[in-house]
Amino acid sequence: MRNLLKKISDFFYSIPRILFINFYKIFSRARIVNPKKLPRDKSVILAINHTADADPIILLAAIKKKIFFIAESENFGNWITNFFMRKFANCVPVFKEQFSKNTKSFKELFKISKKKNVFLGIFPEGMLNKKGGFKKFYKGAAYFSYKTKLPIIPVYMHNTNMGPDSKKWIWTNRISRGIISIIINSFREINIFIGKPIDPIAENIMQEFKDFTDPGANKKIIDSINSALEKEFMELASEADNLFGTGEEELIDNELPKEAR
Repeated sequence: MRNLLKKISDFFYSIPRILFINFYKIFSRARIVNPKKLPRDKSVILAINHTADADPIILLAAIKKKIFFIAESENFGNWITNFFMRKFANCVPVFKEQFSKNTKSFKELFKISKKKNVFLGIFPEGMLNKKGGFKKFYKGAAYFSYKTKLPIIPVYMHNTNMGPDSKKWIWTNRISRGIISIIINSFREINIFIGKPIDPIAENIMQEFKDFTDPGANKKIIDSINSALEKEFMELASEADNLFGTGEEELIDNELPKEAR
């Protein structure tokens, strides 16, 4: 009975997100490059670069699949931001300092990871990056992939409107910043590049660490996964620059394969 009530409750709580995402699709012009790299029938981790507050909403609308995002606890500061992050952006909080509070979040995430066909979204840079290029990649995505045995698929968001890197109140207030980011990225031609899956139990990763009695083996495997992730992002960024760096949209559309348009 309790499980049934929870399912009913989850359904009604999901209605705002479903309505909002479907409404946003009308205004979204995001297109996916290499969509066939996204699996249709199994769970994976999506590692995403983070340049705009609207990234989760843009991705949810473009991929048309339920994604659970991992976000900093600071984004859940009050009941308004908590409701928006939970019910609209579909985020689970992770605490960087109060580690004891992560127990509940990790249980939720591992429970989600056991489902047959869900995506988990992680921003490996750990924060918004409006400076261009990539910041240092934290190893959370690699660690979570190693522990769950789920492949990581790099997702490179290209040509999002980052918004000003300003300290004015309107840009430090998370709600205002999120709403404005959604608005300024509407009708914008955003390109979402899907990278090659990185399997945590792939032979090329595991063969170097056959002796699991080595106390440092786990760390080395996680480092190896993280390095492969960084390399794939660099290749995706280079591919994006080659395709879209000229700004000649007509030429680009002709060069893209049909499934990527």
